[in-house]
Amino acid sequence: MKTRQDRRMFLKTGALLGAGVLIQPNISSLFANSSLPPAAGAAGLAVVQGDDYYVNTVKSIEALGGMKKFIGNNSKVGLLVNSRYNKPGTYVKPEITLAVINQCLAAGAKEIISLENVTGSYWKLSGGSKKHTDVINRIKNSGEGFTEVAIPKAVSLKKAEVKKSFLECDVYINIPIFKQHEGIKITGCLKNLMGLTSYSTNQYFHFGTKAKGWYEDVTFLSQCIADINLLRKPDLCIADATEYITTNGPFGPGNVARAKKVVAGTDIVAVDALGATILGYAPGEILPIKLAHQLGLGEIDLAKISVKEIKG
Repeated sequence: MKTRQDRRMFLKTGALLGAGVLIQPNISSLFANSSLPPAAGAAGLAVVQGDDYYVNTVKSIEALGGMKKFIGNNSKVGLLVNSRYNKPGTYVKPEITLAVINQCLAAGAKEIISLENVTGSYWKLSGGSKKHTDVINRIKNSGEGFTEVAIPKAVSLKKAEVKKSFLECDVYINIPIFKQHEGIKITGCLKNLMGLTSYSTNQYFHFGTKAKGWYEDVTFLSQCIADINLLRKPDLCIADATEYITTNGPFGPGNVARAKKVVAGTDIVAVDALGATILGYAPGEILPIKLAHQLGLGEIDLAKISVKEIKG
């Protein structure tokens, strides 16, 4: 029998339940204009830790060589932001999303599309968002337009209904939050792509093998998560490991941990592997990460990745 939490997982709008605000530290400086020089020698992964999440995000991008490395002039940029929930530690901080948007615009982006339709309620989760009303108003939602696509190299998910805008944008940036998940242990970049799929495709992830519960067949669910990522690799991942739940995920409420970190990289498997370690797991313990690595989507062994750690 489905619980109330289970059912709301599949609401197309990803309903935000209430209007709780998680107060950020250093709120007066969160949206300061940062003109940071590009780091010498781009890293494979960048991890920036500090109280100012906006600045952390800017520094993480600069550590990879700057946003111009990923975005050309007049590019159409698609942002996949995990913004559906409102409990503390369950959503990407708006400061992080705004930092990415401002960096995209400064790099010459012509159009920015919210692939999962970020709502006005999301921006209200941070008081500092009012300073960026003009920027927020420039973001376009992708609507509900889905298209069915084949995934020839997939193991379990041979076809899926995904947002058309995901396939059409010039640049795709994945912006998840690392947090605990009841079924697959943690969410991250790989899991975030379920936000691009239709209701029926989401159901297939959970019940395609005639499972009787949402997480009865975690192996099948994990394989589908790995498979959907075959459609397109991200041009950039910016992951929120600032404040996140360690219990009762993905919805919350739960116990909140604060690593105050932003993780950036282009290898979706490596970014999630590092996220797993932040939440106390070995990357190989997280089945979607292991299966995505087996599909050739990225590197699971962090010893093989250049990681630049920076204090914000």
